[in-house]
Amino acid sequence: MEVYWLYQYSSWVIGACLLLILVLFQEAGFRIGLRNRPRHEDADKSLRGDVTLGAMLALLGLILAFTYSFSLSRADLRKAAVVNEANAIETAFLRADLVAEPGRSELRQRLLEYARTRVLTADQVEDVAQLHRLIERSLEAQARLWPATKLALEGNTPAPIEAILVQAINAVMDAHAKRIAVGFDHLPWLVLFSLVLISALSLAGAAHNAGMRGRMVRWRMNAFALILVILIVIILDFDQSLRGFIQVSNQSLISLVQDMEAEIRD
Repeated sequence: MEVYWLYQYSSWVIGACLLLILVLFQEAGFRIGLRNRPRHEDADKSLRGDVTLGAMLALLGLILAFTYSFSLSRADLRKAAVVNEANAIETAFLRADLVAEPGRSELRQRLLEYARTRVLTADQVEDVAQLHRLIERSLEAQARLWPATKLALEGNTPAPIEAILVQAINAVMDAHAKRIAVGFDHLPWLVLFSLVLISALSLAGAAHNAGMRGRMVRWRMNAFALILVILIVIILDFDQSLRGFIQVSNQSLISLVQDMEAEIRD
């Protein structure tokens, strides 16, 4: 089970829902603490150095650090995959210029068409089904690369040029596989569920202790809940590449397509 469905909603909606969940758990913990207070006359003494709450907060910090590091590393891999793919397509495009016509123009045009399909933006991807359709379109363009490569190599193409061109086309296809792999490598739903649950229970535990004492500084508790929500939203933003506040830039591919179009026009 993955969390793709969650990324169909905006970060504002996700953040608002998370904040509501945490505040509800916080309020429930405080109310339960107030109800249990009459049974514990020495609540202040018994709650000093609460080991359970301290352990929960420590676990919360650990899982926050773990999920943040996981999402950040995947975001870096997605950025690197886009740059590496742009470099691979550019190398193949330049090496295609070494073969004779008519194969040269055909291969360069096919590479340009393929490069256009590799530029993905949030406006193009409304849901997971739309993303898969765009990938299928890209695979159709990729399937035309190899026939164009064989056409370009017909004739008396020197062996060294043939070798480096085939190597470059293979690198283009490999770059697609790498980008797909890192693009669909998301945070497991169980980790996300654990993060939200531990955050909610930690807030509820802290609010329960405040209720046992008979008072709670709400603005501090609400601020803590808001900080947790901001961190979780950042983690989710890192975990997706096309939506949210933090997106993987396609500028290297966009610039490459523009350069290729200018080169073919000339």
